[in-house]
Amino acid sequence: MRRLLLALVLIPAPALASTYDDFSRGIDANNRGDAGTAIEAFTRSIDGGDLAPSYLPSAHFGRARALLHDRRCDVARADLTDAITLRPDFVDAYSLRAEAEACLGRDDAALADATAAVRLKPAAGYYFTRARMLWNVGQFDAALADAGLAASRDPGNAYFALWQAMIALQAGEHGAVAQTAEDGWPKPLLDLYAGRASIDDVRRAEGTSAGYRCEADFYIGEWNLAHGKSDKGRILIDAAARECPADYIAAQSARRELERGP
Repeated sequence: MRRLLLALVLIPAPALASTYDDFSRGIDANNRGDAGTAIEAFTRSIDGGDLAPSYLPSAHFGRARALLHDRRCDVARADLTDAITLRPDFVDAYSLRAEAEACLGRDDAALADATAAVRLKPAAGYYFTRARMLWNVGQFDAALADAGLAASRDPGNAYFALWQAMIALQAGEHGAVAQTAEDGWPKPLLDLYAGRASIDDVRRAEGTSAGYRCEADFYIGEWNLAHGKSDKGRILIDAAARECPADYIAAQSARRELERGP
């Protein structure tokens, strides 16, 4: 799971063509990673005044997702609060607002929103979000429990298993997670944490992919930190923070690790 991707669920309702077209353009732009176009389209659909009420929460959510892509975290949080006000059981909005709060350094609020999402729907993705919010503040035992729940509920998601393995190592449980994954990325990283592969194996597997390389920098950096190789680890984590796209989980987590200090 490289990026924070949350799907919009459309609820059929009458809407005028112009505002609905803008709404649809916003969704398409988000799916292409075109945050600027998405923000403009969702803004037109919201400000038009005639978008069907059942679409408004998703429009605010979609604009927030685009704003977070550009790290405009405060305005994204405001949009997500509007979405939740309009639809109090909007679980994806709680989960994404946790990301916005974390981006703003409001860790208590981030944990509260992540917990609200888990309570509304105890599914793998929401446990994973809370695991990362707990990891942000160094609560590794609690983070490991949530990462384990995410991995067990969705065993096909190698990133959930990778975070379980990473946090287990940080919590001192060396070799505690031996889960494997299907061939391909990020299996080499999971194999590194499980003791089945070397750093050189990972570097060969990343090939020429910039996305794989920046993820490898973060996870190998964390592996080095857990093995007492602080200098090597922080050099790699700094590279991930600088080189990964802003909406990569590796980039966000690298920045938080650097803020933690030695």
